[in-house]
Amino acid sequence: MKRLFFVISIISLCLLFSCGETPGLFKVIYHDNGSTAGFPPVDDKEYTSGSYATVLGQNTLIKDGYTFDGWDTKTDGSGKRYNPGEQIKIEKITIFLYAMWH
Repeated sequence: MKRLFFVISIISLCLLFSCGETPGLFKVIYHDNGSTAGFPPVDDKEYTSGSYATVLGQNTLIKDGYTFDGWDTKTDGSGKRYNPGEQIKIEKITIFLYAMWH
């Protein structure tokens, strides 16, 4: 029982304090959002709040019957839209970008 409580406590702390990230540094993480093949780009850089990251292209992602149409901060396309090559401002949070298909 003590071990379970310890594991739950560690998980809770990680959720609160973003375990795996360096404090004060943030990432841009790309998701395939339903692609049928390939891999999204990987941005290995870590950014400070207030800095800018360049939005990457689709890498090898494809979705049968669809054309890649940039990135969005929401899976359904209702968030902020970005095109490859645009600058995205980092604001004290890791940014998740989802492939958009049309």
